[in-house]
Amino acid sequence: MTDFSANARVYDSRHGALLSDDLAQRLIAAADLPLEALVLDVGAGTGRVAIPLASFGRRIVAVDRSVAMLQQLREKLSTQPIPVAIADGGALPFRAASFDAVVVARLLYLLPEWRRTLDEGVRVLRDGGRLLHEWGNGDPDEEWVQIRGQARRLFEAAGVANPFHAGAREEQDVDRALVARGMTPCAGIRAESDMRTTLGQFLDRIDSGECSYIWNVPLDVQRTCLPRLREWAAERFDLAREVTVPRALEWTLYRKP
Repeated sequence: MTDFSANARVYDSRHGALLSDDLAQRLIAAADLPLEALVLDVGAGTGRVAIPLASFGRRIVAVDRSVAMLQQLREKLSTQPIPVAIADGGALPFRAASFDAVVVARLLYLLPEWRRTLDEGVRVLRDGGRLLHEWGNGDPDEEWVQIRGQARRLFEAAGVANPFHAGAREEQDVDRALVARGMTPCAGIRAESDMRTTLGQFLDRIDSGECSYIWNVPLDVQRTCLPRLREWAAERFDLAREVTVPRALEWTLYRKP
């Protein structure tokens, strides 16, 4: 799994500090979560999802393997306490059927053992509980996704195997895996994204290492491939044009029988 500890303080600038109140309330309603419902946020990071849910009276436990990310979560808290645990999503330190809901947001494309994380999420979820999944890795027709895909191709052609995002490749893979584990899709939520950037700025973030795409790529390969990536993108896209990244926030909710 990619470790975001070194990038914890700039993580929110790319992904957003907190879900909007409107989206948090829509998730609560769709998941049928009463006040005091116990929710586990797996790979909680800086609290983008955990803090808004807690602000509406749900009891949240935040799990992440990065101490630095959880420290950012604590710094963002106002009054509501959120217990945290340093743990891997594939080995959750909780009893079976402990939680009313489990959140897995923008995580599974980072995890080579993402299926094990789903196994654990289903295990700790009570019967009738909901698993809330956000993909957040973009759609193939989004320009920034196409730039990311070209970066992967260039790195792999230069001899770097699995340069980044070694987990699930498509959201449909996650859906099939959850259905195979007995989970039933029960709701979908789409909201506008407010994270905007130009494609040129997106390329700058790749070059600087703010994006995780180059963290496992040797410097000599970066020096060769990154200028070629920018040239490829400039031939196809308007690098000064502002886009939302991702285009929209999309959640799928699943019910455990």
